[in-house]
Amino acid sequence: MHSFSLLKKHTLMVCFFISFNYFGVRLVKKMKLNNKNRIMLLIGCLLIILNFNSVVIKAQGSSGKDALKVFLRIEEGMADASVNKFSKYFCNKNYLSLSNGVSGYYSSNQSYYVIKDFLSIYQPISFKLTNTVTETTTPFASGILKYNSKGVRGISVVFISLHFIDGAWKISQITIN
Repeated sequence: MHSFSLLKKHTLMVCFFISFNYFGVRLVKKMKLNNKNRIMLLIGCLLIILNFNSVVIKAQGSSGKDALKVFLRIEEGMADASVNKFSKYFCNKNYLSLSNGVSGYYSSNQSYYVIKDFLSIYQPISFKLTNTVTETTTPFASGILKYNSKGVRGISVVFISLHFIDGAWKISQITIN
């Protein structure tokens, strides 16, 4: 459902309608339907197309909600240094760029330990997402991490992006500066 953009889905639907209309008119002429039955057939076809369109829109709306749920789990986990609260959302290959100099692509398992180690040094006081954009093909969020490191308080900006992989939203990038 998410492999096509909304524009492509509507284009496919219009092409389907045009081809159905062309062949449908030829079929209706061969069936020798009266005007009342032709109108009923046309209304039935339109209802099917409108129903398909509403399913597409509902699916896209729910994907934004699903992405938001992932961001909320990340927010919870980062706030109390519980990487296990969001580690199931790591991609097989994540890009991490952290203020301690760690930068590169990591497996989901490596990402878990890299973030866990980072949060053990930069112990979170609080973490709050301040901006989330979910109604896009690559949802992203940013927030503020307030931490304590060796008795010194600090603030970092956190950026997170998601990708839709195998029917679920997965973390593809975390940047902490």
